[in-house]
Amino acid sequence: MGRIGGMFPLEKVQEGTNGYIEALGGDVLLMMSGRCAIYAALEDIGEEGNRTAYVPAYTCETVLSAYEKAGYSMIAYDIDPDEMRPVFRKDAVSSASAMNLCGYFGFCRYDHDFIMYCHEQGVKIIQDTTHSPLYADPLADYAAGSLRKWMGIAAGGVAVKRHGSFSISVLPPEKKHLEGRYRSLDLRRQGIESGDAAFDKEASDVFWETELRLRKMFGAYAGDELSERIIRSFDFESMAEARRRNYQTVLDNLDAPSGYRIVFPSLRDDDVPSHFTVYADDRDHFRGYLSENGVSSTIYWPRTPLADSIEGFDEKFPGASYIYDHVVSVQIDQRYGSDDMKYLASVLNGYRS
Repeated sequence: MGRIGGMFPLEKVQEGTNGYIEALGGDVLLMMSGRCAIYAALEDIGEEGNRTAYVPAYTCETVLSAYEKAGYSMIAYDIDPDEMRPVFRKDAVSSASAMNLCGYFGFCRYDHDFIMYCHEQGVKIIQDTTHSPLYADPLADYAAGSLRKWMGIAAGGVAVKRHGSFSISVLPPEKKHLEGRYRSLDLRRQGIESGDAAFDKEASDVFWETELRLRKMFGAYAGDELSERIIRSFDFESMAEARRRNYQTVLDNLDAPSGYRIVFPSLRDDDVPSHFTVYADDRDHFRGYLSENGVSSTIYWPRTPLADSIEGFDEKFPGASYIYDHVVSVQIDQRYGSDDMKYLASVLNGYRS
C-alpha cells in the first residue's frame, strides 16, 4: 500500500452530537447516496416548469443520471479551468427550470450575482454539495450530495430543502447495496491493519461492484441508522481544520510546479479542500510517477455520456474539455499529518515531465 491515498475505513460513532444536520438550515433527508439525494430533490420539485436543467459541462455522470431519471432534459454551461469558475450565460436561463451548482473540490468560485439572477427568474437552484458539504449557499433552494469523499460511511447522502418541508416519501434503505458498502469498508480496515494489499484490492472490487449496481437501481432510498449516527457524531470541525492545514502545508513546501499546475493556488477563509487537485500536461506519466512514489491519485471525472453526445463538445466547451483531459486529484484528508504532506510536496517537487 502507498503512503497517501486509498479508501476510508468505516468511521466509529463518537460521543455526543455535532449539530451538523440542524445547521444545514432546512428540512433534511439522510439518503443512501449522493445521487439518491439529488434525485429526491428533483422529485420534490415535481412537475413545475419545463423540466430542463442547466448543468455544468464538467461534472460526474452520476449527478446527471439523477436529472435524467427525474425526466429532465439538459443544457450545459462551460467551466473555466482557472479555479474551475463556471461560465454562465443569461440567455440559457429562460430555457431552464432547474440549475445544478457545484463548488468544485471545496472551492466555491461561482458568480453569486448570476445565482441571484436565476433565483429571481424562478429557476430552482440545486447545490451539489458532494465537494462542499460544509458550505450552505443561502441562495440555493436545495442542497444535495454525498459525504463519502469526506469520511468512511456506507450511506452518505444528504438532501436539504431550504424552504418548507419535503413532500416526497422516501424508500427504505436497499439492503444489498448497504451490505456491499459495509463489506468494502471492512475490507479496507483489514488492509490497513494487516498491511496486506490483497484486502485493498478486494475492497476496491466490492466497492465497484456495488457502485455499478447502484447506477442501475438508484432512487429515493433513505440511509441507514448507523450512517445517521456517524453523521450526527462526526467531528466535522476538526476534519475541516485538518484538511485546510494539510492543503496549506503542501502549498508552503512546493517549488515552482513543473509539468503540472495547481488548480486552486490559495485558500480563502471558507474553503475546505476535498483533495489537492492539479492539471497535468501528461496525465498518464504524472500519475505513474506519483504511484511509483507511493501516492495514489484519482481522476474526477471521466467524460460523461452527455459530453460524448454533444457534437463538437471540445469546441463548444473548451474549458470543460481541458479539465476532463488534464485533471488529477490526490487525497489530503484528516488521516494525514504534516510529515505526509511534506512528503507529498517533495514528490511533486521531484516530478519532471
